[in-house]
Amino acid sequence: MIGYNKFVKYIHSPITQFIKGEKINQNLEQLEKSQFFSSDEMQNFQLEKLQKIIKHAFKNTEYYNKLFKEKNINPNEIKSFEDIKRIPFLTKNIIRQQGQNLYYQSYNGKTFPCTTSGSTGKPINFAVTSDYSSWDWASRWRARRWYGIDIGDPEVAMWGRPVYNKVKKYWDPIKAIFRNTLLLSGFEVSEKTLYLYSKLLFFYKPKYIYSYSTTIYQLANYIKKHYPKINKSRLKAIFVTAETLYPHQRQIIEEVFNVPVSNEYGCSEIGGFVFECPQGNWHISTENVYLEFISIDNSPKEIVATSLTNFYMPFIRYRIGDLGEFIDKSCPCGINLPIMKFNAGKTTDVIILKNGRKLTSEIFLYLTRAMVDKKCQPFNNFKIIQKDFDKFEVIFEKSTNFTEMGLETFRQLFLDLLKDDNILILFSEVSKIPNDSTGKFRYFVSELKKQPSII
Repeated sequence: MIGYNKFVKYIHSPITQFIKGEKINQNLEQLEKSQFFSSDEMQNFQLEKLQKIIKHAFKNTEYYNKLFKEKNINPNEIKSFEDIKRIPFLTKNIIRQQGQNLYYQSYNGKTFPCTTSGSTGKPINFAVTSDYSSWDWASRWRARRWYGIDIGDPEVAMWGRPVYNKVKKYWDPIKAIFRNTLLLSGFEVSEKTLYLYSKLLFFYKPKYIYSYSTTIYQLANYIKKHYPKINKSRLKAIFVTAETLYPHQRQIIEEVFNVPVSNEYGCSEIGGFVFECPQGNWHISTENVYLEFISIDNSPKEIVATSLTNFYMPFIRYRIGDLGEFIDKSCPCGINLPIMKFNAGKTTDVIILKNGRKLTSEIFLYLTRAMVDKKCQPFNNFKIIQKDFDKFEVIFEKSTNFTEMGLETFRQLFLDLLKDDNILILFSEVSKIPNDSTGKFRYFVSELKKQPSII
């Protein structure tokens, strides 16, 4: 009898890909070959894809057609990576201002609208294609195969859940079961949920776990304390994303589960494009993205990314906002994809409440998405500061759509999110919210004195 993992891999996944117009399996096969390209082969391959999307953007999008003409840039003259530096950066503000002008209006394939709050809490609307999704998922599966994980293997995902849409909140976990995934909320972390998650984990026996760093770290501590002798032999790897994984967290997680922990990095607009191999190096999926590391205004090197797969809404020289740089070395794992390091990744603090609950600050991104879906935008920008265990300050720049009712909607969603009506929320209007000392905008900051020792 066929195992359920084989059913997902050979029946459910291909059918789903066909319906969505995706080609994940075909792209994965190509990526597993190109990861062994020589440096020259990869650069030639990448440059060809880069030239293709630049020419396409000039020909088919209003924004890039106008930009190139204004800057006297001929796409046919972009013949090297050095030539690309003539193209101005794409920023989040440009995306908000240009909107439809960035789209390929004559595109005939399937497109999927997306919204992200980004690290600023200010929503960005964009769109992706089935081809983009295919390459994105293929690169993720390639990285998981480095750890012996394959499509259809049982997974426990402790991830974000809609905080206001009850239908999606309960329907998403049901849909996940068909993918052989047990979907648990990465937000609702307490003694009660940790007890439940540990029981479900041992019952479900996943081959891998996908989680926020904070969530899996708390679960590891709970299991270490209450179930130190439980057998977890089926588990092969744990993948974390969205947050910084601190060394002490990795040590505890790997000690408790006795498997390697792997980071993945990316952003909603570009997808996941950097993955940690078993040797601990961060490999760039250069087939999907062209990365530059540029010091802007004498600041530390910033990550600038060009998507090589989204032809419906080209992102060319997009300033992500995080800091990093290339590492010029080969990796003992045998993968020839280039390596990078982060000078400052997605550095978010942990929320700690009076009752001892700890939550990932990624939860606030779902708050902003809820506000977008409710068509309620009282802020141009906001920043949340935890002043005490039960006291938060929301610093905001007022939008033209500001109303007191919008402020109250934000407050109620905030309280619902943290599941504590005794929290005090203070609102402070400012004309401009400054970036931190690194030049990055941090949408959440904790001022709790005990923060560094208990995350």
